[in-house]
Amino acid sequence: METGRLSVVRDGVELAEEQARALWRAFSEHMERSQGDLEGFARDHGFVGARTERRRGKAVLLVWSSASIPPSRRSDPPSANRRAAKPRAARPGTAKGRPPSTPALRAAGRK
Repeated sequence: METGRLSVVRDGVELAEEQARALWRAFSEHMERSQGDLEGFARDHGFVGARTERRRGKAVLLVWSSASIPPSRRSDPPSANRRAAKPRAARPGTAKGRPPSTPALRAAGRK
């Protein structure tokens, strides 16, 4: 494993090369067994969360042990945790989102 292109940041602090190498190895093994299971990896290793990103040509494994999300992506949570948008409900008094029929339109023979 080429460590010059890998790093680990735990709670905002970059780990030493030896620690980073060990954590990346554990991360890689976990991902081979459970593809995409970042939450499981974090939980198994005593972290609240984990994610990967690229920084200046390096693969960075970010892990944190507090409930706060790392500052660099607070507004953009990990994609594994994103929820699909809920379909919008029809407005009250409408059929499938169409405007309600008004008495004036009914009188003119329109619905």
